[in-house]
Amino acid sequence: MNYPTLFSPLKAGRLVLRNRLVHAAITTSYAKNGVVSKAFHNYYANRAKGGAAALVLEPTNVLSSQRDGRRPDILNSTQLDPLCRLVEVVENEDCRFVAQLQDNGRGRREQGRGNAAIGPSALPDDLSWTVPHVLTLDDINRIIDEFTRSCLIFQNAGFSGVELSAGHGHLFHQFLSPWSNRREDQYAGSTSGRTLIIRQLIDSIRSACSNQFAIGLKLPGADTIDTNIDGLNFTEAKAIAIEIAQHCDIDYWTFAWGSHSNSLHEHLPDAHGAPNPYMQLIHELRQVAPQIATGALGYMTDPNQAEKALTDGTADIAMLGRPLITDANWPNKAKSGKEADIRYCVSCNTCWHMIIESNRLQCDNNPRLGEVDEADWKIELAASPKRITVVGAGVAGMEAAWMAAAKGHKVSVLSKSDGVGGKTRVHATLPGGENLSSVYDYQLLMAQRYGVSFTFNVLADLQSVIDSQPDEVILATGSSMTWPKFLPSQYQNEGFFLDLRSLMSELATLTQKQSGKAVIYDQDHTEMTYNAAERLADLFEEVVIVTSRERIASDVSLIARQGVYKRLSQRHVQIITLHEPLNRSAFEEGQLTLQNIYNGSETIIDDIAVLTYSTSRVPNDGLLSKLKQQGYSVRAVGDAYAPRSVLAATQEGYFAAKHI
Repeated sequence: MNYPTLFSPLKAGRLVLRNRLVHAAITTSYAKNGVVSKAFHNYYANRAKGGAAALVLEPTNVLSSQRDGRRPDILNSTQLDPLCRLVEVVENEDCRFVAQLQDNGRGRREQGRGNAAIGPSALPDDLSWTVPHVLTLDDINRIIDEFTRSCLIFQNAGFSGVELSAGHGHLFHQFLSPWSNRREDQYAGSTSGRTLIIRQLIDSIRSACSNQFAIGLKLPGADTIDTNIDGLNFTEAKAIAIEIAQHCDIDYWTFAWGSHSNSLHEHLPDAHGAPNPYMQLIHELRQVAPQIATGALGYMTDPNQAEKALTDGTADIAMLGRPLITDANWPNKAKSGKEADIRYCVSCNTCWHMIIESNRLQCDNNPRLGEVDEADWKIELAASPKRITVVGAGVAGMEAAWMAAAKGHKVSVLSKSDGVGGKTRVHATLPGGENLSSVYDYQLLMAQRYGVSFTFNVLADLQSVIDSQPDEVILATGSSMTWPKFLPSQYQNEGFFLDLRSLMSELATLTQKQSGKAVIYDQDHTEMTYNAAERLADLFEEVVIVTSRERIASDVSLIARQGVYKRLSQRHVQIITLHEPLNRSAFEEGQLTLQNIYNGSETIIDDIAVLTYSTSRVPNDGLLSKLKQQGYSVRAVGDAYAPRSVLAATQEGYFAAKHI
């Protein structure tokens, strides 16, 4: 058997698992008006079919005060039939379904402040500055009662158990942390006092529910609040675990890092750090009570990593969140030795970004997320195979190419570069971008499997496309950065000033530190710009980012933006906001004059060795009208349609091929 420990059965207290893979709770926001939707049903049903031994349901409305329509209503709803049908589907796959109890408390990730926030003390959330209503003793008794009543509803619906989410800076975490719990009653002070609400809730659930109803617990491993006082550090986390183990009857636990603070990014570690960053700490916490099944959690994407965590004494369970978003069939593929067929999570946290800002879970590397047959997808062959020419081998073109070929079409790709990936390939060479290569690596593997032909190092023009004799054309020619208005036009065709993407390609082999400053004019605000800034910080004495906005990274999610600011600050990259460069700058003398966009004051940057720009892009769509004039059926995808993200590129490539 591949990964024998990972795919061995486990009895985790009351949970009998067919293997050691558990889907950690991930918010999908797929519910509609508090009711399980088709996409919600599809998401969980497919991950059960895909081979996970258990799924932890995303947070739901389990208190009378919770009214978020993006979450299924439990306590307040009379429309539970769709949820019950989903539970039946999941459990019939020999997959245990575990609900979750969670409340954000004072924590808020969206803009603005939480009007219905509750918490242990009248202290502001470290991110949103929301000050919650302080829970009275009557309030605490009420929410314990409502959580318990919701557990009875879960049990009656067929769930195998429930998990209490007491990490990530949520309500229970706020009680546990001395930083956020300043009460003067029995729920504060000592470790015993700060864990009391959790201990009382577990006792209440145990009294109300069947003895076979499992209870899991997610605890903070540390919140690493950026203060030097009263934070919940690792020593305190261990003391909490000891208190819980001595007084609570739980079936498994896991540990999470970060909180609603400047450490939020530690909740979902990305490729800027080492994989599995918390394993040694989880290993140590497990020793507190080795009889409790322990889940390993945090930036674990590969089956070898999961197997190692289960065999080196770290944990009993591998808990995957983002990897099972990217590929519902991850467990089955790993078990059958088809690791190359896994669409791997790139840990870019687009999923988190989409949940918060678009109210719907989406994934850069899984354009089929939430579709009905996601886990056991069989590509339907086209009734009338065609000749398809794809112009461009970026991730949009590659997704379209392999998908069209898998449907039986004869597909050829024309690419001006010497390989696949487009701008994503450049991004993958930068700090923190390495995992992006798995997007186009998978696409190339599938393209080769289905017989796509490639012609590289050719700048496709009308005649070369005509010569390929296509029935249809997919234009995936990407985009180009616009020439900044402050740069003299006479330099535009001389290669004197390179856009940031081109500069990164030019400097790819440079290793020796250069004198002078590297200046980036930033009108892009996506993560690639700041990964490039990190690379430049390795190569130049100083790096300066100039933007006309009030901050940088405006198009990056909060959880990723924290990491951007942290890394740039650690590298002493200078950030100048609210300024525009002037076209009368003394470029020949290595100077750039900036002007404040509001008050007109000027600042001069001198000793510039490299001046580059990351600006808004325009589509490279010159072939589009020419091909249409010749009568060809042609569609533009990705940046060739409109410059956007990897997410848009893979989705549009997929849908373009799907409808041929």
